[in-house]
Amino acid sequence: MDPEDLGRALAAQSRDRRTFLIHSLNPEGSHDIVGKINVTDVVRGRFESAAVGYDAYDPYAGRGLFAEGLRLVLNLAFAPQAAGGMGLHRVAASVQPGNVRSAGLLRSLGFQWEGGFSPRMLWLPGADGSHGWRDHLSYVVRAEDWPADPYVAASTRRVVTLVNGMASSSKTALARQLAAELKVPLFLDDVIRGSQPGALWGLLQDSPPGGVVAGWFPPQDIQRVADGLDRCGLAPGATPEVWCYSAGEQSLTRPLGLGPTVAVDMGQDIGAADIVRIALQVQATGTFPAFET
Repeated sequence: MDPEDLGRALAAQSRDRRTFLIHSLNPEGSHDIVGKINVTDVVRGRFESAAVGYDAYDPYAGRGLFAEGLRLVLNLAFAPQAAGGMGLHRVAASVQPGNVRSAGLLRSLGFQWEGGFSPRMLWLPGADGSHGWRDHLSYVVRAEDWPADPYVAASTRRVVTLVNGMASSSKTALARQLAAELKVPLFLDDVIRGSQPGALWGLLQDSPPGGVVAGWFPPQDIQRVADGLDRCGLAPGATPEVWCYSAGEQSLTRPLGLGPTVAVDMGQDIGAADIVRIALQVQATGTFPAFET
């Protein structure tokens, strides 16, 4: 326990910065403080959000007392201001990826990891005692979900797009870069289709974040692709298609045209700005309801 840090926190109390001390009803050792919880970085207006940070102290750590205390603090954070609460809508907590105990505590109270990852977020000591900028994952719980079920799975929106065009290394490279930018898996039809019929759509169906489906889908494949997307619970007419073409192929090929089409001239240099532009267009049209288990 850092007494100086505790003193600073208690001296900085305000309507939108609160520090709570959890006391044990049955003290042990030299003190009765189970832990400290700070509710800070409150943003009002349309956000009504705050960050929560905390410390658990020996000899009470790992015995469930701190979880009980944090639950009481969240009750107060979500209670209306007129009733003496903070009136918040959203509370977030950031945890280093290696801090399994802390993340497990949050998940047990219904916090969800929404995919947020912040590299080099906070200057903190590591396991060896040396300080450095540490990566963090963000966990969130909202008022409408509180009290939340323990270990509830986060709802995510799926992003799905087709990358279509005659086979070429440049098209595959574009698909890989697009999948990396969208942070979704890449499914190569010409690799997967040979392993087992229908495997492509089975993999996409079971992918919570969605995916980039890349291949050569000529006009005669329209029904196969439409049926595959439908199997995955996706509307073919809403699934964007990144159509990769070159000048010499225009008379031989055309996009499927099931959904919105983003045409890319592969005869031109495709840079990072182009990949981002394509990804933004895909995100604008190719997001679907949360993955259902």
